[in-house]
Amino acid sequence: MDIKHDQWIVQLKKGVYELAILLLIRKKAMYGYELTQRLNQVPLFTLAEGSIYPILKRMVTKQWIESYWQESADGPRRKYYEITEEGKVVVELRMNDYKELYKALEHLKEGNDVKDN
Repeated sequence: MDIKHDQWIVQLKKGVYELAILLLIRKKAMYGYELTQRLNQVPLFTLAEGSIYPILKRMVTKQWIESYWQESADGPRRKYYEITEEGKVVVELRMNDYKELYKALEHLKEGNDVKDN
């Protein structure tokens, strides 16, 4: 089985791209291409160029991030994205959910019922 093209992993990645982006921009604002490059450094988060923009648009609509334009010394101006206060809350909630989910799966792997936790 080709793990990179397994539908399960594709769907799982789709569900965590927003969280990964929030984690990347919680310390400093980044522009779309920069975010794509950073995500592509993690093999499971490989993202085709341009694919990030619909995700970013959705996140702006949800008010988890904000965008602004900034001039660049290296070429045309860039649209930067920064996390909002609501986005910071989402990071904490989603990371807690992720940890709980991982813990439950590990518990099941060991042959225990989740309620034994």
